[in-house]
Amino acid sequence: MLGIKYVFSRWFDRPKYITVVFRTFLGIFDHYYEKLLMAHRPMLEMINFLNPRLTLRNKRPLDEVVRQGIGVLLVTGHFGAVEFLPLTMALRGYKVAMVVRFKTARLKRELLAQAKLVDVQLIDADEPKVAVSALKALRNGRILITECDEFKLWRPCVDQHVSVFGNRVPRDKTLDFFYRRCGLPAFLGLMRRNGKGSFTLCLEPLAGGEKDVSLSARAWSKLEKYIMNYPEQWYQWKDAVCDLANYIDWEEFDVKQEGIRVPAECPVLSSGPA
Repeated sequence: MLGIKYVFSRWFDRPKYITVVFRTFLGIFDHYYEKLLMAHRPMLEMINFLNPRLTLRNKRPLDEVVRQGIGVLLVTGHFGAVEFLPLTMALRGYKVAMVVRFKTARLKRELLAQAKLVDVQLIDADEPKVAVSALKALRNGRILITECDEFKLWRPCVDQHVSVFGNRVPRDKTLDFFYRRCGLPAFLGLMRRNGKGSFTLCLEPLAGGEKDVSLSARAWSKLEKYIMNYPEQWYQWKDAVCDLANYIDWEEFDVKQEGIRVPAECPVLSSGPA
């Protein structure tokens, strides 16, 4: 858990830091358990499980856009109960599409069958013309769910950067290109676990379709604040260490823990709820 150590060990005493690490591993187990539930449990069972446990926070701005009959980009991350996000949206009356990768052909068949029952469109990221399918879903008025923290898939922008845990990292061109191409409003949507089996879908406006906005920078900045407040609910710590190694000297920190440099303007030091 080098990434957690890098970010938190200077501000947390050892007992609290160890607690964060322990709870992060528990969150990863929850994540894979939720994957299994969505793939293999009957849809009616999942609906009966989720419906009474869901809260949507700040849904009015999203509803105002949806009422116009236009598509919406819903940016999310590997955070909280993300596996429940498409079903959550469908249960609250939203038409949803999501770009996903399937581990096996059998899993693909099962998930496609499950999604069809609640009118969720799953777009296979490994099939040709993924962008065309995604844009078509948006033109049909669907909410397209996509993730902003797949670091290995980022296409780095040479002259534009974003702060990642206090380090300058080239921002992702892919999400910005897609946002400019569709020109539609964008929101952040994160399925936060509340404990005791309940969940809150946290919704935050990111952009209204303006062409001069970096959606990737705004989305990551918002997500990072949630990560700092709920680090145990993020699953990309390992990928961050591996895929951002060219920009963040994780190993030097591991040897010289006093060498952390955090810019004053870095958003990760903000406190309070995200």
